[in-house]
Amino acid sequence: MAAVQRAAVAQSVPEQAIDAKRAAAEEVERLLQHPEDLKRLSGLLEDYTQKHQANKAQLSATVASQVDAAKSGLELLDTAQRTLMRMQACYKEIDVLCSETSQLIENHDKIAELSAVHYNLGKTLEDVENIMALPNEAAMAEELLRDDFNLLQAYESLALLEGTSRMAQQALASSRSARMNSRDAQNLSAYFNKVRETLGKFEERLWSIIRNFIAYGRQNPAMLVNAVRIVEIQENVDKQLEASGGPGDNKYPRKAYRKRAEQQIGNCIQDTFAPLLQNCSRLATAGENTDQRTSEILDDAHQFVVQLADIYDYVSPCFPEKYQIFNVIWQEYHQSMAFMLDCVGACSEQLANGDILKVMTWVSRYQESCRELGIEDDKLEFPKGRGLTMLIDKYIERIHQTLKTWFTNILEGDLNSEPKMADDGKPWTPGAVDFFRIVNEQLLVVEDIKNGTMIVRTGEVILQVMREFQAAQEKHLQRDLSPILLCAMVNNNARCYNESMDFAEHMNEILPESLKDSLDIEEQCRGFLELCKTAVQLLVGTVFNDAAVLDVFFKLYNSEEWKQGVTTRIIIETLKDALDEYEQLVEASFYRRLVEACAEETVNHFAAAILTYLRSISETTLAGVEKDSAQLLTFFSTYTKVEKVSKMCQPLGDLQHVASANSTDDFVLAYTSLLQTMPGVTPALIERLVSARTDLTKADVKEVMDQCREVYSQRVKADGGEPQLAATPLPGKGKAGAAAPSIVKDSGFRVALLAVKRKAAVPKKS
Repeated sequence: MAAVQRAAVAQSVPEQAIDAKRAAAEEVERLLQHPEDLKRLSGLLEDYTQKHQANKAQLSATVASQVDAAKSGLELLDTAQRTLMRMQACYKEIDVLCSETSQLIENHDKIAELSAVHYNLGKTLEDVENIMALPNEAAMAEELLRDDFNLLQAYESLALLEGTSRMAQQALASSRSARMNSRDAQNLSAYFNKVRETLGKFEERLWSIIRNFIAYGRQNPAMLVNAVRIVEIQENVDKQLEASGGPGDNKYPRKAYRKRAEQQIGNCIQDTFAPLLQNCSRLATAGENTDQRTSEILDDAHQFVVQLADIYDYVSPCFPEKYQIFNVIWQEYHQSMAFMLDCVGACSEQLANGDILKVMTWVSRYQESCRELGIEDDKLEFPKGRGLTMLIDKYIERIHQTLKTWFTNILEGDLNSEPKMADDGKPWTPGAVDFFRIVNEQLLVVEDIKNGTMIVRTGEVILQVMREFQAAQEKHLQRDLSPILLCAMVNNNARCYNESMDFAEHMNEILPESLKDSLDIEEQCRGFLELCKTAVQLLVGTVFNDAAVLDVFFKLYNSEEWKQGVTTRIIIETLKDALDEYEQLVEASFYRRLVEACAEETVNHFAAAILTYLRSISETTLAGVEKDSAQLLTFFSTYTKVEKVSKMCQPLGDLQHVASANSTDDFVLAYTSLLQTMPGVTPALIERLVSARTDLTKADVKEVMDQCREVYSQRVKADGGEPQLAATPLPGKGKAGAAAPSIVKDSGFRVALLAVKRKAAVPKKS
């Protein structure tokens, strides 16, 4: 069917009809070839009808599409014809214009000049109109300034006028270069001066509002906000001009409104503080009225602190956050406060301590108020070495002198009067109680001020006074003090130690966290313990200084009384009486130390007697030495720990081993052990003991001593040098026998040895 349709397109309509008829007959013959095909005739007819209708519809559609295509082609031909006609007309017009233009080429320069003149004339007329309008517009802007609420509108008008004036002046400068009449140019400058004059009045009004920022912030914040908005707008204008290279020729530099606003605020604050600073300067001539004048100054200063709160609440919200305006204002206030303190500090010499404390109290309250306003602690400090430091220095200087005078008088009173007896029977003097009462009172005064620097400085001077108090007591301990007064000194300094530890704990509580490690109080507290030890040692010295006691020690190892055990028994009984008496008089915490010091001194004297008086060594002698050591161990063990007493008595055992050694190695081993517990026993002292051995020849003694000297030499090298006997006088009535408090343990033995030797040098009465 499709092939038929394609063929029909190339044939004429009649030819197509004949061919269709022929094709239909052939199709009928094909379908009715047999008689039985007639039975299908009705179906064939129906099928034919359907195909005929379909072909008819297709043919109609094909015809309709061909008709539409023909119409469209006709329309396109019509449009093309009209377009062609218009193009022909345009070509004709172009030919005409080209013909006219070709005639103007010869006069091109004249045409360009005429065009420029026309443009410049228009611009000149426009500029002249703008310049002529400047005074009127400036007057209108000035009229706006009469009402503060129009401040922002006035600024906007003046900004436009300033821009117009700037451009006109640039044009004027250009015209001058073109030889413009100078008189005309001078007349035009009067218009520009009017703009500058009005702008000056505007800025004067603007800075007046900025300077009165406190009043406007509280009473008319909207006006202050408008002024700040103007500052911010001008800052943005400056940035834009700078970015575009506008002010690059320095004819129009940045106005820097923000910087100028901060300067205006600073100048205002300085002017506001001027009367206060003048009042401070008159403090130097206040005479006896410094208290009144100081109070007036601090009252005036407090009003500025109140102002800071108002500035924080009412002024800061009127400024952009990036300005940090409260910090800017506070820094100006803080500097002025520092100048005020400088003026007051310059008068510190004539101010009473009460006036200085008033100032310090004000400083603490001022700093606390600033903390509440968000100022950090590290910014609150005032410059060191200036006014505040001068005030603190003067106060501390006076406190130091006062405390020193007081404790000097206290000590003199203690030493010139009999000690008091506590309820438990222990002696004491009021010095320790009075000293710490005065110290704590001074600390309480500055504690109420709540100023960390003041507390630290007071703590430092109190520690210095403690050192001086301890040094004064050490000096007094070198005097001829009675045993009862020495007991009181032990008890007093034990109490001082407890009081000082309480003081240290309290200081740690009141000091700010950042200053807690600034004072080493406990180190100074231990000084009282050292005084207790010194007094204890002096008490021991009073026992061994007694002439009767020295007589008894003289009988050790060289009398029948010692051989019979009487001498050692008397020494122990004497010591028992002394220790029992001191037990009632000395604080329990130091009584054991007293016992141990007595034990050490007793061992030193026994050892010194062995090395001095023992002329010959026998089994009986060695048994006596061993018995003495056992008796001393038993006696002192009733007062203190056995382990400590055993260690203290070890030198006696070592001396016994040296005296009883059977070979050179035994001698050396025993002497080496002895040097561990009693380093003061030199080879010269040992030689006397070794020589007392009747069973040793001179060659044996020499061999032993050579070995002992080698051991001692090595020991001295290890210790860094041979210990020397103290050259200072022995304390206590000028008698020998008391161990000086600063002498090391081995030198304690040497002192005892010296005492024994001195006693031995005194001839007996017949």
